[in-house]
Amino acid sequence: MAGLMFLKFSFLFIVISSILNLNMKLGFLHNDFKVYWRGRLYYLYDFFKRKNIQVHVIEIFGNESPYSFDQKARQDDWWDCLFETESFKDLTTIEVKKKIMDKLDEINPDILIAGPIPFTSGAIGMQWAYKRGKKIIIFDDSKHSHYNRNFLVNYIKISLIKLAHGILVPSEEYDSEYEKWNIAKTKLYYGLNCIDNDYFHSKKKQFSSSKKIVFVGRLVKIKNLEALLTSWKVIEQVNPDYQLIIIGDGPEYENLLTIKIKLELERVKFLGNQNRRVIAKILAISEAFILPSFLEGWGLVVNEAMSAGLPVLLSNRVNAGYTLLKDGVNGYSFDPNQPEQMTEAILKYIGLSETEKIRMSKSAFSSVKKYNYRNLGDQLLKAVSELKLKKNNRLSLLNYFLLRKWNGKFKTANWDTLK
Repeated sequence: MAGLMFLKFSFLFIVISSILNLNMKLGFLHNDFKVYWRGRLYYLYDFFKRKNIQVHVIEIFGNESPYSFDQKARQDDWWDCLFETESFKDLTTIEVKKKIMDKLDEINPDILIAGPIPFTSGAIGMQWAYKRGKKIIIFDDSKHSHYNRNFLVNYIKISLIKLAHGILVPSEEYDSEYEKWNIAKTKLYYGLNCIDNDYFHSKKKQFSSSKKIVFVGRLVKIKNLEALLTSWKVIEQVNPDYQLIIIGDGPEYENLLTIKIKLELERVKFLGNQNRRVIAKILAISEAFILPSFLEGWGLVVNEAMSAGLPVLLSNRVNAGYTLLKDGVNGYSFDPNQPEQMTEAILKYIGLSETEKIRMSKSAFSSVKKYNYRNLGDQLLKAVSELKLKKNNRLSLLNYFLLRKWNGKFKTANWDTLK
């Protein structure tokens, strides 16, 4: 027994020593690091700096991002953007790959943390890591079982994902996704999808019985807003005191406005794009949040709403719901392809007593508060300490071939369209 305890303490000492005494460097690589990633990376830079670990960020593109409205300039010497103003149509895979490889060689991180394998960042990041004998952690919040891929494409992507030394996912709810692919739980780390919870929570002083239900997001087909407006017609007939607030802009705006007029909806308000300060203020005075999407990689606005103490009404295709939503406790779930279920969920919430709504509001914040920046930092520190002690993987001939041929995609303009 004493010998076993000695071995455990020795292992722990080695892990701690390797972190504290080695001047390590972490590289973060992705197609873009706008909006939610920005806050995480600034936190992680300070978090790791205190532990003698350098952080360098490589953002591949500054243009044509799904979050291109985020134009905040970066002045930091630890943050590079490789193609700040170039359009996708003017770039070739060869020149993008060369610039990424050159920058990674220049920075030479000990461990690379990169985006999903389907993206340029994950694919080329993986190539660089294996070429230089470095470790790589892939981050991914997709539920791969939600996508219909042919056998060959699925085989290639699974094979490449298995090459990652670590995989950063939102929560343990994702374990079953990777278990199907025979990827060991020991490769998984958690806490990817976090926001600045305190910012949104601090705006909410107490439960607001304002009779406002709010949506925040891009106005695109995949968000299923036509069905929401149709459902809201029933809500206005049953309970005309409630108002639907829609925050966001996009190609569906004119169509949705036409539907609003056609249905003679009097309690629907479009506010367009708003900055974080305004969104936080509106969440603070709202009663509940709704996201009826046909498909949602995660939906970080759910974190924002729950941090503000809002019960959530979520489609069962919103991945955040699998981790954060407890049906009947902090919100309600519905099938996005069954509009009557959406209507029922809204009416079910509206029909609660104020005491029940307050209880649900408190539960919403309680459910999301552990998904924060500190948890993400702790999980990545755990990953770094464990991977530093592991030997590099060897590539099979087949995996070597697949890795060389797959460069990922950077033209992702159709990210929010229905397939």
